[in-house]
Amino acid sequence: MKINPFVYGAAVLAVFFGVILGFQSAGIWSVSGKVSGDGKAVMPSALDVNSIKGWMTLEQISTVYEVPLSELLEAINLPANTPAETAVKDLESETFETEYLREYLQSRIDGTGWPPAAEVLEATAIPIEIVDKTETAPVVEQTPIPDPTEHVQPVGTVSGNTTFQDLYDWGVSPEAVKSIMGMDPPIAGMQIRQFATDNGLAFSEMKTKLQEEVDKK
Repeated sequence: MKINPFVYGAAVLAVFFGVILGFQSAGIWSVSGKVSGDGKAVMPSALDVNSIKGWMTLEQISTVYEVPLSELLEAINLPANTPAETAVKDLESETFETEYLREYLQSRIDGTGWPPAAEVLEATAIPIEIVDKTETAPVVEQTPIPDPTEHVQPVGTVSGNTTFQDLYDWGVSPEAVKSIMGMDPPIAGMQIRQFATDNGLAFSEMKTKLQEEVDKK
């Protein structure tokens, strides 16, 4: 007897899906991976953090790894009011990744502490500025500033404060000074005005003649 191909194909599909539906109804078939063949929820392995899947909840992880939910949330920087039934994949954000959760749980298994020491040092390190004490400050030359009340005469101008040494520095010879004053000049550091006063000489007249002598140089 010849079987119609369409009838045969329909029968095969009916048997295939019938078997699947039958197993699902009996609780021994799951295509989601979230439950086992006997209908029990699939749990992560307490010794393998890589067994954590995105659809697993915080409550499952808290139970398997024996860590209080409040402590778990605090360790991975999640809000304290995060529901226990929240799936790990629903927590993914710029500040949280599933891998971060795995690292935390692995640190509990290894007993290495959390967060890693390197991260603590990096987060709390304070930059220290090293000052080279061998470097000396640059020397700044300062130009003497005369007192506001002091009248500074231009170089080569004979005044009451001019000393005999100033005259010599400006090129006037001791012989020329002697000729103008009519006597031997005193010590070089003495002021002309003081010398004129001590010897009863007219300072204004002496000043004029000395200035003429300076101007020749």
